[in-house]
Amino acid sequence: MALIRRNIPVGRDYYLMDLIAPDVALDGSPGQFVHVKISSERNYDPLLRRPFSIHDINPHKGLVSLVYRVTGKGTGIMTSLKENTDINLLGPLGNGFKTDFYDKNILVIGGGMGIAPLYYLAKKLSLNNNITVLLGGNCEEDLMYFDNVFNQLSLHKKLATMDGSKGYQGTVIDLWQDLQNDKKADFDFIYSCGPEIMLKRVQEIARGQNISGELSLEKRMGCGIGVCLSCVCKTIHGNQRVCHEGPVFSLAEVILDD
Repeated sequence: MALIRRNIPVGRDYYLMDLIAPDVALDGSPGQFVHVKISSERNYDPLLRRPFSIHDINPHKGLVSLVYRVTGKGTGIMTSLKENTDINLLGPLGNGFKTDFYDKNILVIGGGMGIAPLYYLAKKLSLNNNITVLLGGNCEEDLMYFDNVFNQLSLHKKLATMDGSKGYQGTVIDLWQDLQNDKKADFDFIYSCGPEIMLKRVQEIARGQNISGELSLEKRMGCGIGVCLSCVCKTIHGNQRVCHEGPVFSLAEVILDD
């Protein structure tokens, strides 16, 4: 169980939920997730839990932050949850990003809601490394919250919007390719999370430049602990469970469909 400290809108259909969850805050790492039970004891609809990536952690205060977007019934119900009420969650779950780098040039690429888990990652990496963050969305409003929180970190940040309302006009991949014309834009490692079509391009470009990295996959999950096999993905090692072996995988091992 966790206690909701706040649950507020931070953009068009975007919400920030801060939870007092000392155990998760102590053990959680960038890239892991929690599995939230949205239904009540008297109403089992929706039946299944919902996975949410860990957006940020304050271990000293026992706080865990989630960012979610209203896309259906479950997340719609979440917007009505009040401060100082309990919420049932499991976590931290899954395997997170590796963060044991020092004095490296690191690229972080996020698209849409895939940006959410990259904040805590960038926060930790920026303490000892040179970080460039590229964030992509459909419009300025989609990136408003993320733009503000990433500004609080010591890193280089650029935005891309499809409609050109903020930053570069085009996809975040277009932005990355444009930056590659700058000889200073060489990276030792890449992290990425977002739509699979975006991740596939990240994978292709990184392979072409012989750059290692990690990808975080987003899948529908039933149990969240590797039993139901509803979140299987293809890898060079065979099928893997995103909730258990992932959600973070080596960039080289994931097989993304066209």
